[in-house]
Amino acid sequence: MSTYNFDIITDRRGTDCLKWDSNTDPAIHPMWVADMDFAVAPQIQEAMRKRLEHPVYGYTFHGEKLLNAIVSWVGRRYRWNIEKDWITFSPGVVPALSMSILALTNPGDRVLIMTPVYRPFYNSIRENGRVIINHPLKQDENGRSYIDFDLLESQIDSRCKILMMCNPHNPAGRVWTRDELLRLADIAKRHDLIVISDEIHADFIYSGHQHTSIASLSEDMAQRTITAYAPSKTFNLAGLCQSYVVIPNPKLRTAYMSMYDALDLGSNIFGMTALTAAYNEAEDWLDELLIYLEANRDYAVDYIRSQIPRIHVCPPEGTYLLWLDCSELGLREEELNHFFLEKAGVRMNAGYRFGSQCPSHMRLNFGCPRSLLTEGLERIRQAVSRL
Repeated sequence: MSTYNFDIITDRRGTDCLKWDSNTDPAIHPMWVADMDFAVAPQIQEAMRKRLEHPVYGYTFHGEKLLNAIVSWVGRRYRWNIEKDWITFSPGVVPALSMSILALTNPGDRVLIMTPVYRPFYNSIRENGRVIINHPLKQDENGRSYIDFDLLESQIDSRCKILMMCNPHNPAGRVWTRDELLRLADIAKRHDLIVISDEIHADFIYSGHQHTSIASLSEDMAQRTITAYAPSKTFNLAGLCQSYVVIPNPKLRTAYMSMYDALDLGSNIFGMTALTAAYNEAEDWLDELLIYLEANRDYAVDYIRSQIPRIHVCPPEGTYLLWLDCSELGLREEELNHFFLEKAGVRMNAGYRFGSQCPSHMRLNFGCPRSLLTEGLERIRQAVSRL
């Protein structure tokens, strides 16, 4: 029997919520930014209420309770035994990506990414004066993305310093297998690349799959990898701006911390409180959420395949995001985005923003109560039927 009810709809309008309040038309149904619509675990709310009762919210310190919670979580959930000294912090995973690139490369250096990928990957490289090497992921006959390792390796030259990856992959939904990660690790070692691994979706893994942090594969990979995690996606805490970064190599860690210190970045006391409570007290909430999300995923995939067959979808192995191939609709880029906004009244993320090779894709967020998911899918079905 379930302890938590994920079917409850929480009205988020009027809370300065990006997902809901930034829509100029209140009739638009938001299924875009990777922000779930579930109430936070009660254990987290209670911990924050207790902290709020103390009337001083001054400068923060990353104490033993916080560090122990992270070490325990990474060991339990990802099967990687890390040390407290390896842990550093960031207001979010995206700032951690930029700080890592600034700390470990020089202007003009090249960074390899696998696309389509989360848009801030591009910005963290290009806006900081580095050069993108774009490795386009391939798709098999079922739409499942995979890495062309021979092509990827051929794209690496002496100016390439970093491989930046996303695991699980956003937006493709791939949970990279151990064998795939071993091949990437071999390439990184032979070309002496630093790996920056965004693993913010590491807690969203579905049946038949298993998350492996690439840094956990070997001592060599641990020494050349920066791994960014956060409780923000997992426990709906993005507004609290709390992320952590695991860097076993002291030289890389010192370089990262120098950049962190130069920017004089602190931590949010409520973000720290929420992280500690989430990792120490709310694991059962996550376990039930994963069951609900997997059912949402299966429901959405079955609905699209049976009711909207002109849109193609491959079930994601992780994340709570569907990567929709809408090429049969005959619309591209903004034309496709406007169709869903204006004709379906549904806001999703346009695929071309994840990579120029995806002008006919859209990303749909199914991290919401089933009734909201059903409403969005039905709106899409009706619009496509009229096209």
